Amino acid sequence: MSDSSRAIRRQAELAGKPRASAVWLIYMREMRDQLRDRRTLFTIAVLPIMLYPLVGMLLLQIAQFTRQNPTSVCLIGTENIEGAPPLFEGETFAPELIEQPDALELLTYRWDELSADRPVRDKANEWVKTGAFDLVVLIPPGFKDNELMGDLVGTETKSTSAEENGESDIELLFNVGSDQSVVARQRVAGVLAAWRGEWIKERLSGVGIDAEMLLPFEWSDTDIAPERTREAAFWSKLLPFIMLVWAMTGAFYPAVDLVAGEKERGTLETLLCSPALRSEIVWGKLGAVASFSMLTALLNAGSMLLTSSLVFQHMGVGGAGAALGAPPLVPMLWLFVALVPLSCLFSALALAVAAMAQSSKEGQYYLMPLMMVTLPLVMLPMLPGTTLNIGTSLIPVSGMFLLVRALVEGQYGTALFYVPMVATVTGSCLWLAARWARRQFEDEAVLFGGGEQWELGMWVRHLWRDRQIAATPAQAYACGAIVLVTLFFARLTISEMPQDFAGIAKLVMMPQVLIVFPALIMATMLTTSVRQSLRLRMPHWTTLPLAVLFGITLHPSYVMLSKMINHVYPVSEEAAAAMKPFAEQIASAPWAAVVLLMALVPAICEELAFRGFIFGGLVREKGKLRAVVLTAIMFGISHGVLQQSIAASVMGIALGWITLRTGSIVPCILIHFTNNALSVSLGRIADSGWSAAPVFLTQTELGPSYQPFWTLISMGIAVTCLLYFGTVSPATDESESELVGSHHDYVDPTASLASA
Repeated sequence: MSDSSRAIRRQAELAGKPRASAVWLIYMREMRDQLRDRRTLFTIAVLPIMLYPLVGMLLLQIAQFTRQNPTSVCLIGTENIEGAPPLFEGETFAPELIEQPDALELLTYRWDELSADRPVRDKANEWVKTGAFDLVVLIPPGFKDNELMGDLVGTETKSTSAEENGESDIELLFNVGSDQSVVARQRVAGVLAAWRGEWIKERLSGVGIDAEMLLPFEWSDTDIAPERTREAAFWSKLLPFIMLVWAMTGAFYPAVDLVAGEKERGTLETLLCSPALRSEIVWGKLGAVASFSMLTALLNAGSMLLTSSLVFQHMGVGGAGAALGAPPLVPMLWLFVALVPLSCLFSALALAVAAMAQSSKEGQYYLMPLMMVTLPLVMLPMLPGTTLNIGTSLIPVSGMFLLVRALVEGQYGTALFYVPMVATVTGSCLWLAARWARRQFEDEAVLFGGGEQWELGMWVRHLWRDRQIAATPAQAYACGAIVLVTLFFARLTISEMPQDFAGIAKLVMMPQVLIVFPALIMATMLTTSVRQSLRLRMPHWTTLPLAVLFGITLHPSYVMLSKMINHVYPVSEEAAAAMKPFAEQIASAPWAAVVLLMALVPAICEELAFRGFIFGGLVREKGKLRAVVLTAIMFGISHGVLQQSIAASVMGIALGWITLRTGSIVPCILIHFTNNALSVSLGRIADSGWSAAPVFLTQTELGPSYQPFWTLISMGIAVTCLLYFGTVSPATDESESELVGSHHDYVDPTASLASA
């Protein structure tokens, strides 16, 4: 880099913010390079224009094929229904029994015509297997001897007819492996149901009963929804899903080419050596990727709207086109408004993920994990009964999806109420994603490392030889993944809730062992100091009583937070019924055993794993925010229940910050233990008859709760404790070197493979 380039970059760094001119130049450079790529142009412009017309043409041909190929039905045993209400006329079923006579081709046989050489049922089975008929209806000889048939034809029935003549029930032979056969079965079943109704009417008329008495009233459906709402009912769910999927796809491929592709072409180093700041490079590339993401989504949505309108109008099969309705163009403009932040979000994620790839081929492998993480958020709003409320508005991507659906359907009042929450969540996610992408570009190891050939034996030897005093970030991620995956499969093995305290103890101890065991094993095998890697150092003595006080005064806020979460995301009746035996056993067990099981053991095991080993690895390489946030999320997910996970994640943020300030997990163990002990003891304290209990506690329909005044006082004390923890000197370079090693240059064992 020349001296003038260094001077320009230095001036920009001193200014503290990216220059708009530099971002614009990088943006235009990336757009120009991508527009010269024929593969990009085909994926973004040509493919959506061609794809949906081809799909529409295929649908038209399929619809025409289904109309020209009615299902074939064979009716055997026509002589056994003589005297009954008419079932068929000529070559089709009776008009009053079937809505579409042309949908079924009927061929009839008498039973005795087919029973001469081989059993009738064997012939019928062969016809269905070979596809000669889609469906065969068998009316056995025993059918004419049933009681109802005898009443209709005026003859006496034989009590032994079923035994002498075989079965008396009508049998439908079909092949579930053939769609035509399944459709024929459904249609003929409807015909037989209507035919049976005619039988009932005639028999009631024969005994002087009016069949209309069985239907004392009728009802009619009246749709009061506006015409625009009816038209948008289908498209408001489908079209946002299509647009978001294409926005993700349209963001990832340009991101891979703009980072991993430039690594292969050798042009990324030239760009990084230019006077442009890393943040300017990120914003320029992010703008280009977001532009292609939005363009891909818009072209796909426009092509789909135009094609579907013409196809449904042309098909008009049984009113299907009218039921779906043409997509309303004006309300759909709200989709374009929501597309801007979501495309930017997906683009930032794609850019950060693509920075980890060393080649375009490797970058393609990262597409599936990113899609697997984001697709559930996109598909959640499509589930039946999912509406826009406080709980769903706080879910990333899903909240924006439901907000757009409300706007498309004309529910402006509801949408306006939830706009601040959706905007806050979406903006926070976008900020975090952009920050992550910028951090990726500022890390030389991410941009240019990891290209060496990997060999298992050599990697294991270096993993042991290059052990450090604390875990590396990769080891911390691996530990967290092992813990969460094993917890997931362990919970699947639980079939029912234990009914005694011994079973409850096993149920509680199993996840705690699975949480702490990987951390202890990895700390022993992969680090040189178990004590330092688990952050088992004694902090200043004043933090210990303060931690207990903080745990006591934090608990009222924690209880209030849990009630708010249960209100936003209510527990289902099935889950509450399943947890009832657990709560009853805990309430009746000895208090000391409950505190030991539910408070002390989780406090030690979970803190050793999350705020100990995992936090110690993630906090390295200037990852303080990463360590606090990710350990809190892992800590919350480990609880398994959504309501507990959210509350535990919030608690994990506070515990992580205290760990960061004190450099030890001992205060967090005390806070964790105090909070859990109060949670399992609150009911016992309220029922103990303690004279001071009413001052702090009150009984409600949901159980004991804190008095409002004590909740306010405890909040003030808890905030004061947090402020004191903030005054504790964080780990200095010297103390941090004691924790992570005597040298500050971190060397990942995998980065030394080539030198070996």
